[in-house]
Amino acid sequence: MIILKTVNSLVKVFENEEPSGEEKESVMLKGEKYNFQLVIDNENYVLFNCSVEVTGDIAEYVTVRDVVSLPATVLPSVEDNYTYGNDRGLYPELLKPFGKTGLVLKERRRHAVYVSIDGTGDIPVGKHEIRLAVRNDKGETLAETSYYITVYGEKLADTDLKITHWMHYDGIAEKHGVKLFDDDFYKIFGKYLEAYVDTGNNMLLTPLFTPPLDTYVGGERLTAQLVKVKVTGKDYGFDFSALGKFIDFAEEKGIKYFEMSHLFTQWGGVACPKIIAEKDGKEQRIFGWETDSLSDDYVGFLKAFLPALCDFLRGKGLGGKCYFHLTDEPHATHIERYAKLKDIVKGLIGEFKTMDALSNYEFYEQGLVDVAVPYIPSYEKEFRGKDIPELFVYYCGGNSAYYTGRIFDMPLQRARVLGYNLYEAGVNGFLHWGFNFYNTTMSYASVDPYTDTGAGGGFLSGDSFIVYPDKDGVSYSVRAEALGEGFRDYRLLKTLEKKIGREKTVGILREEGVKNFYEYPRSAERHLSVRKRIIEEIVGK
Repeated sequence: MIILKTVNSLVKVFENEEPSGEEKESVMLKGEKYNFQLVIDNENYVLFNCSVEVTGDIAEYVTVRDVVSLPATVLPSVEDNYTYGNDRGLYPELLKPFGKTGLVLKERRRHAVYVSIDGTGDIPVGKHEIRLAVRNDKGETLAETSYYITVYGEKLADTDLKITHWMHYDGIAEKHGVKLFDDDFYKIFGKYLEAYVDTGNNMLLTPLFTPPLDTYVGGERLTAQLVKVKVTGKDYGFDFSALGKFIDFAEEKGIKYFEMSHLFTQWGGVACPKIIAEKDGKEQRIFGWETDSLSDDYVGFLKAFLPALCDFLRGKGLGGKCYFHLTDEPHATHIERYAKLKDIVKGLIGEFKTMDALSNYEFYEQGLVDVAVPYIPSYEKEFRGKDIPELFVYYCGGNSAYYTGRIFDMPLQRARVLGYNLYEAGVNGFLHWGFNFYNTTMSYASVDPYTDTGAGGGFLSGDSFIVYPDKDGVSYSVRAEALGEGFRDYRLLKTLEKKIGREKTVGILREEGVKNFYEYPRSAERHLSVRKRIIEEIVGK
């Protein structure tokens, strides 16, 4: 016997557990994408080459994907109980089209199919029935059910957030066997960017030179450098044509803002990124770990490079759309050097803003950074309530004490609630370091993300990436979809704000228990009931 059940998108459906979160209908605005899941309980023997057929008047707007479980390779204990208890090896994670064996229904196991309704086009307004039928390899119907969605005519507002998850270009090249920034690379990169924008991102880390991130001291990652440099005597020449192609391509895919890659090494800025140049007729590294960031040679290079770069960016009409990074995650002990680096860079980039992930308020208080990006727990302790014109936040790792997060053993609502959190806090942007980091911690080697979800043992499973490489481009995870839903929740709140104002909109969130980044209703059902209330307020129900 095959038993079908539809549940919300925030449920992780484990094959040997009865899932909660039954959901038979919902509502959405024009411009949204709405997700739910079809749970298939197979009480018989294994069945191969099955399929899910979607019919109904909006079937053309519906896609289905297989939910595949993958191993959580690193899950240390977390200091709160809003997790799955860290006692499962496999977690529902990967979203893929059905393969050569179709939908495989294991014997006496449950299986989830992820169903997405794309309302970003001309989907008709009204209540619609989506009929879902599971068929065997002969086309015979094994079971069928219906789900109902009501589409309202109100249009989802655009976001005013700047959202970035750092793209790692070496991962794309290595996993797909392409040369960075050639035509074959752009074919694959386009798929990554489409997934990137679809999940809510609109700001992109741009590799002027190989980003000096997550690299052991003295080590190198695959060269990912868009700016061509030529050294002639003591003079430098720059070719920005590859950078221009990259920017144009990204803008065509929906990117609105660009982060210039870090000009100094991570955790304090003591050295320089790897920079390759043509010198004496051959390509060679002219700067790297061996070069002090305050050395006369590198400062002289920056004095030639940064004004030329800024003129190029202004010519591209990007004067207010680019941000410059100095060093990632400097600490209080690095303030003296950071101040010197900032004085050098700000004197060369003019009106362009600097931004860095840093968690000590002293950096901002002393005027050392234009846009601070504190770790979310540090934001709550040091930055909340301060009068700061532009402020991002970031997270990484486990984010214990109930903070929002995207680790494998965390409920998906814990990832999605970020949208409510960001709106309640009133910040201007969000940053995460790992969209597709497929290396070990510190990049000693690359990893297979399908079997090693914890960066060689150094990161919690789920911290370093939310998408997977496949032969045709990229596959989503359920966590990527949950984050995308969270950013659309933010846009729902902006839609409501246009009707009743920010103060009343925040008031509704707080009435519903969303008070900060760690106090919120810890329940998928409560989260979705808040969403339903927001939509009802928007449409006047």
